[in-house]
Amino acid sequence: MKILLIGDSFAADWTVKYKDHKGWPNLLAEKYDVTNLAQAGVGQYKIYKQLQSIEIEKFDVVISSYTSPYRVHTEQHPIHHEDLLHGNCDLLANDIEYFAKNNKGNESLIAARNYFKYHFDFAYYNTIYEMLVDKCNQLIGNVKHIQISNLTYVTKEWDEITTKHKGLINHLSNEGNKVILEKLIKML
Repeated sequence: MKILLIGDSFAADWTVKYKDHKGWPNLLAEKYDVTNLAQAGVGQYKIYKQLQSIEIEKFDVVISSYTSPYRVHTEQHPIHHEDLLHGNCDLLANDIEYFAKNNKGNESLIAARNYFKYHFDFAYYNTIYEMLVDKCNQLIGNVKHIQISNLTYVTKEWDEITTKHKGLINHLSNEGNKVILEKLIKML
């Protein structure tokens, strides 16, 4: 069975940075033929681009981890652009506020923080997000699609597991990653 993983940090391969910590995507890849395009911290536009970059019909299943509608696309993150795991990530208000406090004088961070403070429009970003999710689902088409997320507003189906088993790898404990894997195998 050929499986395509797309999405954000919940589906990303964290072993690129943390070699000794296998998350559910790595455990899944030990059992199936998995292509993982997911990247930590990316917004829905970059997830859409993940899908555009590949021939989806070559896969039996697409597992998507859609992200927060409140990520703002950027070509280069002011802090993470050289990070192995988050190198392609987008801007998120909470992250920017934290980094702005700890990196005083970084003009890019100041500009991003001020954008979130003075210009960010929740209704606009929700609408853009919904449009991009629709575009992603259209690209997936008739290929079997399993939507997974640690974010309750994306899907509540996984909430009990992700709440009970919080941790550091794919936002889950080792046990949580195993529980996610078992549930996915049943769904395949």
